[in-house]
Amino acid sequence: MKKNTLFQHGTMQMLVEGLLEGTLPLSELLKHGNIGIGTGDGVDGELIILDGVGYKIDVSGPAVKLPDDFKVTYADVSFADYHKFKSYQNIELTEMLKDVLTKNNAQNQFFAILTKGVFQKIRTRSSKKSSKPYTSLGKIAENQVEFETENITGTMITYYTPPVFQGVGVSGFHNHFLADDLSFGGHVLAATMKGVVVSIQPIENFKLHLPVDNQEFLNANLTDISKLDNVISKSE
Repeated sequence: MKKNTLFQHGTMQMLVEGLLEGTLPLSELLKHGNIGIGTGDGVDGELIILDGVGYKIDVSGPAVKLPDDFKVTYADVSFADYHKFKSYQNIELTEMLKDVLTKNNAQNQFFAILTKGVFQKIRTRSSKKSSKPYTSLGKIAENQVEFETENITGTMITYYTPPVFQGVGVSGFHNHFLADDLSFGGHVLAATMKGVVVSIQPIENFKLHLPVDNQEFLNANLTDISKLDNVISKSE
């Protein structure tokens, strides 16, 4: 069952409402998966987990390896069990992901996609860590830093979340990139693939882990979901 389970810590609604404290050590998160994406305490950069190792891309650009006690606010992880699907050349990210989803009839399920190869162009972003009292995710998104590069080799981790789970996760595709030489990465905003190999992993089970020992979470009013779509679309 583990290999077909997406483990998620926290929710996007929590981030939208400013619940940004890191509530799970990276070492604990890695017990539930060896590949994944997320963010840290105070939205401390963009987290990417590859081969059981956690990396952070902050506003300086390059990736740094994370210690076991790094506190995670929100993350999706799984145990990699991909199988090769297709190779793509000279294709835009949105077109490629749509093709993958459509041809696998996966629009109604959680779905993991692994893309490896040369990215002709890629634009990413990261956010500067904030401190208490935390502002909302929408405010943090206004100050995010963007990066762009060309002809870089690396790995993009993608999770697809069905629309009905918007607010629990990020509806649609959520992509993080890590260069092979760790010189570049982040949350992917746009990309053109030069030559990549795509592997896929259907996700059968979804496990949500909430920070029930955190008093701010327990006391928060998370009933207003009216601004979810707008804030998530601007920040993700």
